[in-house]
Amino acid sequence: MEFSAWRLGGGCWLLALWLCACQPTQPPRQPRPDEQATSGNLPEARYRVVQPLLAQQDEQGNTLWKLQAKALQGQSDNQQAEGTLTEVQGWLYQKGKPVLKFTARYARAHSERREVEAWGNVRAISNVSRARLQADRILWQARADKIIATGNVIIQWGEFVLRDERLTLDTALQRAWGGE
Repeated sequence: MEFSAWRLGGGCWLLALWLCACQPTQPPRQPRPDEQATSGNLPEARYRVVQPLLAQQDEQGNTLWKLQAKALQGQSDNQQAEGTLTEVQGWLYQKGKPVLKFTARYARAHSERREVEAWGNVRAISNVSRARLQADRILWQARADKIIATGNVIIQWGEFVLRDERLTLDTALQRAWGGE
């Protein structure tokens, strides 16, 4: 009985393979005009990407930043796409080397301005100075080599702790200044 069922299953599989192999070849489908991408014209859409890893390089090919997240939720319209990363781990680079590692509930990046914004219990540590930063929100401006930290800001260099509502720091967390 088992042998007959095995033979019948094998026969069905060979028949399916033969039918697929005997089909005439199909020319590649040409996209409809409304499916073709045009420069500056994006389809309107909402999307969710699970566990994305995003990065940006400068003109020399050096990494500027990397963002890894639990999810990316976004939308696009005719002109641009935008999204927010959730449960983020990020790295900020200088001259192609990681300088600062951070975590945050949310983040987004703006590639043209070379900025990364993170908010929601932001915690960062410098690979250079070993300094630690906590804030409600940070905005990293790569071109200016600065981080603007706002909301319950705490920076710790060893035993020295500085608290403020707003601080500006260099990317490596070696210097801090206020009043901007």
